[in-house]
This record gives sequence, structure tokens and C-alpha cells, in this order.
Amino acid sequence: MLLLPIIVAVYYCVPRQWRNALLLLVSLAMYMLWWPAGILVLAWVTMASYLGIKHFGRQKSRSLGTLWSVIIATALPLLFFKYLQPLNAAITGALRIEWFLDRHHWAIPVGLSFYSLQAIALEVDVWKGRMKPATTLINHAAFMSFFPINVSGPIVRGDELLSRLENNSQPFDPDLAWRGVKWLIWGLFMKVAVADSFALFVNAVDTRIDTQNGLTIFLSVMSYTIQLYADFAGYSLMALGISALLGFRLRDNFRRPLFSVGIKDFWHRWHLSLSTWLRDYIYIPLGGSRCAKWRSNLNVLITFVVSGLWHGAGWAYLLWGAAHGLWLVVERVIHFDKWSRNWLVRVPLCMLTLVIVALLFSLFNHDAPTSLHLLQRMSTESWTSGLSLYQSVNTVSREWSMIAMLTMMLIKEARDEFCPTLLADRRWVEVVFYAAVVLLIFTFGVFDQGGQFIYMRF
Repeated sequence: MLLLPIIVAVYYCVPRQWRNALLLLVSLAMYMLWWPAGILVLAWVTMASYLGIKHFGRQKSRSLGTLWSVIIATALPLLFFKYLQPLNAAITGALRIEWFLDRHHWAIPVGLSFYSLQAIALEVDVWKGRMKPATTLINHAAFMSFFPINVSGPIVRGDELLSRLENNSQPFDPDLAWRGVKWLIWGLFMKVAVADSFALFVNAVDTRIDTQNGLTIFLSVMSYTIQLYADFAGYSLMALGISALLGFRLRDNFRRPLFSVGIKDFWHRWHLSLSTWLRDYIYIPLGGSRCAKWRSNLNVLITFVVSGLWHGAGWAYLLWGAAHGLWLVVERVIHFDKWSRNWLVRVPLCMLTLVIVALLFSLFNHDAPTSLHLLQRMSTESWTSGLSLYQSVNTVSREWSMIAMLTMMLIKEARDEFCPTLLADRRWVEVVFYAAVVLLIFTFGVFDQGGQFIYMRF
């Protein structure tokens, strides 16, 4: 973060034909700070997608078999690091045998799930003629390794980044840069002042689940959802902000999902780069809604199961995806869209949606048996006895700062959701507001959590 002003200044000072090479060098250097060995995996995915796309151009007729061959070659690291070891454990456990993989534990390279899907989307778009391939390997590699997004997304498409890298002649845009500064500040606030504050409470409860009462466990489950949202949305905003400072306007990844009414609305607001990727490259190719209702509902369920497995290879993620898919199918069957428009029921439906989403997100923070244990204790333990919030967080000031920072985040999101034009033309108000946010970051931010983002492990 401290080097960002230098990177931006150098980027605009170098000749335009050198900018993509500079972005590539900076991106590779940044990535190696996270995990040096992972650069080999990133290089594999980059070269596999580049050579595969080049091969498309040399074919007179583009066969589906060629596309699948390129996709498989690109996805090999993802299949190996993310899915082979859990599959191996399941098979060897069932057969009660042991082989060499049992003696090795392979760490998942940082960002592998994100840049693999990014490469596959580009391959499909080029194969279908929706995108032109990169003219040089440098441009393609700069797209694949773009440092604001290469560890935790969002998943960008070729038309929003590669096409701009190909025509990298944009001058410095003060208005876009100011928006970038705002996104960067607010994203940092969400991460260190909200997410990392709630992480203290969540971690404190998780270390002694069996001594907590039902209310404390429920609040911990809800807090983890707030932590997860503020952490990932905060990272996405910082990625958008850094990109904007470099002259690239990427699509929003979140649209205030805490105000969702139903699961369909939730997925129109949550992790949009993944939800639209699943729609365009899984759901629609399966037939989408252009088929019988039962088949369309099956397509929905398959798409959400894939979403769960994208997050991880395990029963918890599979259950999480399947539960979201079944929930959406039920909404379709009962025509939830029609009667959820009634404003008298939107508020309780919004609260109910948040609670159900939070209960499902406990599968992200725990394995399936632990999540079921949490649910069992919430439903059977007293909600009035046992450890209090104060005893869990160990400090009254931290408890109140959590509430204050969450309240501030919700007020801003309510303004953006219901009256986005309020004070929108008052630049001085924005300057004062974001200056105050910076002060709050340094006053209430938690800077001793290692700086890791939750979605880096996905």
C-alpha cells in the first residue's frame, strides 16, 4: 500500500508502450510477496491459456474438443491443488490404503481459483468470437496477473480489462482517480475497522463453543457473515480503487447484499463476478431457462453445486452450494418475486434472508459436523445464561467500537441503496467524510490480524 503512489506515478510517467510491461513486472513482484513458489502455477495457467487461444486462431474450424482440451490444460493446477488431495483422502479412507500423496500436503496457490476462472472465461469468449485475443504475451500475462485482483479477485472478463490493456493509451483521469481514492479508503475501512473487529469476537467464541450460550453463538454466526462481507467487499473495493488510479474501471463486485430480500436478490448483489461467471459459463450452457421448468430448476441446482465446489472440496461447501440452489428453486416454485414486492413484508423478509444466509455461511468457517453442532447448541442452549459479549471480546471499548463501525457502514450502505444522489454533487462533503473515515481507520482499525483476506484461501 505504501508503494502505491510510486507505482501510479511511474505508470503514468513511462511511455505508453511500456505500461503493460511495467504492470506485469509489478504484478509478478507483488504476487511473489504472497507466495514465491506460486509464480510457477500462475505461469502455467497463463501460458496454457495463451497458447490455447493462439491455437484457436490457427484452426480453420474451431472444434468443441479443442476448446475442452485447452480448458482442461488450464484447469489442471486447480484440479490438482484444490481437489485431488480431498478426493485422494476420501478414496484411500474408504479403501483403507495409503500411497505417496498421503505423505504430502499441497498448499493451494494464492488466487488460483480466481485467475483460473478468468483464463477459462477468456478462452470461451475468444473461441466463440466474442473477444479478440491478446496481441502479445506481455499483454495476456498482464491481464492474467493484474496485481489489484490476482490474489482474491474479482474475476474480470476480457472486455473489461484485456481490451483496455490492448489500447492502453488512456491519460490520467482525475474524476476516475478520485473515485478510486474513495473506493480505496472505504474498502480499507470495511476491512480493518469492521471485518477485523468482528473477527476478534468470532474467534473468541469459536475457541470455546461448548461454554457459550445460544445467544452468543447466534451472534457469533451473524458476526461471521458481517466479517466475511466486510472483508471480501473491502478487498474488492480496494482492488477497484487501485485499478481506477491506474485508469481501469472494473465492474462492481458487491451491491449491498445485506439488504437482500430472498436468495435470488442475494446473488444479484453478492460476489457478482462469480455469480455472473456461473450464469454465463455454467447455467446458460446447460440450457438456462430455455427448457422445461424441471430441467431449468435442475440447471440452477447444478450451478450452485458448482459454486459450492469452487469454494472448496468438502462436504461443507457442497452442502452450502446445494442449499442455496434448493432455496432458489423453492423461490421459483412459489413465485417469490411477486409477493416479495410488498413493502410491508420486505423488512422481515430481508431480516429472515440475512439470518438464513448467515447460518449457511457457518459452513465456510467450520466443517459440516461443527456447523451442525453450532445449530444444535443455538436451538437447545439457554439464550440468557453463560458468557456475555463482554466476556467473549474481553473489552467493553472493543464491543462498542464494533457496533459503532457496523452502524456507520450500514448508514452509508443505506444511503447508497435508497438515496444515492444525496449530497452527491458536494465534493467538499465527500472530502470531509473520507478524511473522517481515515481518522476512524487509524483510531478503531485492527492492524494485528496479519492482514490476510478470507477469500485468499478459496
